[in-house]
Amino acid sequence: MRWIAVGLIALLVAALLATHIRHRFAPSDADRFAVWRADPARTDVAALEAYLAREGVGDVLPLADILRSDARWRRCPAIEPFAVPPETMWPAMVPTLRYVRDHVVPAVGPVRVVSGYRDSVANRCFKGAKASKHLQFAALDLMPTGKVDRAALIAKLCPLHAQTGAANRVGLGIYVATRFHIDTAGFRRWGGDYHAASSPCR
Repeated sequence: MRWIAVGLIALLVAALLATHIRHRFAPSDADRFAVWRADPARTDVAALEAYLAREGVGDVLPLADILRSDARWRRCPAIEPFAVPPETMWPAMVPTLRYVRDHVVPAVGPVRVVSGYRDSVANRCFKGAKASKHLQFAALDLMPTGKVDRAALIAKLCPLHAQTGAANRVGLGIYVATRFHIDTAGFRRWGGDYHAASSPCR
């Protein structure tokens, strides 16, 4: 009986150690992006990067985050973590990045992207709205990087949207916790079920 217990403990320790090693040495998203963009066929990444720089928004948020379908991409084994939208869509991201830089960050502090461009396969997997602006490279889902709780975030975002949203054609979605959506494809607002009635700004 004692040897069985010792054996079980040894197996548990080995499993925990293996999990730690996998976690410790697993490539980061930045590493994955570097490998992905190094593919000689990925000339569109450099072209998009140069385009955003020319438009004056190249340094607003990391390109890897803007091109990442979702921070939850591992749940969808059929999709790539990154994708470049067609060139015809590139202009749609410019006003969104400007709005984030000029209005969102001054109001709520630094943010990180948790979902950027999605193709149709990724959007279905993440149960996005059928007409999601992520499909058009016009939207970003964001979270504050600082200590901002949900109530404080709502208190900052709702007045901001009321004051500047119409002029900038901003869509504001506020989801669970401190995850929120910004696009510049039409003035509107919604909550976790994608309906206006659930918006905490009502």
